[in-house]
Amino acid sequence: MKLYRQTKAKEMNCNTKFLDRISPQEKESLLLNSREISLPTNHQLLFQSDWGSETFLITAGIAKARSLCLDGSEVIISLMGAGALIGDLALLSPQPIRSLDVVALTPLTLLKLRPAALQEAMEVNSKVIHALACLQAQRLIALGNRLILMKEDATTRLLSTLLDLARLHSPEDDHQPAIPAIPQHEIAGIAGLSRGTTSTLITKLRSNGTLASNASGELYFASLAPLERRGLLPKPRLEAASR
Repeated sequence: MKLYRQTKAKEMNCNTKFLDRISPQEKESLLLNSREISLPTNHQLLFQSDWGSETFLITAGIAKARSLCLDGSEVIISLMGAGALIGDLALLSPQPIRSLDVVALTPLTLLKLRPAALQEAMEVNSKVIHALACLQAQRLIALGNRLILMKEDATTRLLSTLLDLARLHSPEDDHQPAIPAIPQHEIAGIAGLSRGTTSTLITKLRSNGTLASNASGELYFASLAPLERRGLLPKPRLEAASR
């Protein structure tokens, strides 16, 4: 069930990647009279091919952008965490049609921008357009990397998926982010693996010391060596240490 709360920009501590690219004045105008929304896990925010131009900013939680094949199977296009902008492609397209489904992978908190807020910002400020262009470039790079990853072995795909989930789940300054407790079938779908293979590999990674559980029962990387060997940490920001 959606829970709405009227919010003023000055009342929010919203340090998002997209907002970091624009000035404080532009941020204030964009977020003015936005509304906070809380969504439960598995709630579908956007439906592919629907008409709509509303835009949202994630402030907490993880969402997945997906498309469904004719046989009902799910193809995960991307994962989005705090700071992600949702719905902007409809504004940039000739018609305001949703390109993908967006579903809450964990409990999700978003800001729903007031109608036309982003459109108005684009029309009066080139920095907003540049920020959106940078966002689209990042998405294309991430999608390309994801396509390349699907050609790797199963262990590499799973490790990369778990690392992405951990980074999206935790603050950027967390040197040992935890992996969110989501069902293994979701992890399998993101990694492009079967549920059986995913379960077997997670058990193996726990037994060989790559993964361990923290005090809250969440998995985390106890060893970074497998990630480093596979080139998944070109610039490591994680530090293995016992919790």
